[in-house]
Amino acid sequence: MTNAQLINEILLAAGSKFVTITFVKKDGSERKITVNPKEVGEIKGTGSTCADPNIFRVVDTKIGQWRSFDARRVIKVATKGGSVDFPSSEA
Repeated sequence: MTNAQLINEILLAAGSKFVTITFVKKDGSERKITVNPKEVGEIKGTGSTCADPNIFRVVDTKIGQWRSFDARRVIKVATKGGSVDFPSSEA
């Protein structure tokens, strides 16, 4: 199972409960975002879709802005029910 598939399963199981995702940004720094799984998808109004299944577009609920992350760079996904640590980057 790929990181993207596992993240999709976690988001689906979370329903509308908040999920915190920790990942490594392209510049090597770590970022933690909190998302509502109901606000995952394409950025509204851009007219473009992303063909890469590893790229997730989400609304960071703490700042109310769209963010994207690469599933291959995810370190950890935490929900109210627990957390999942991801192995070293697939990228």
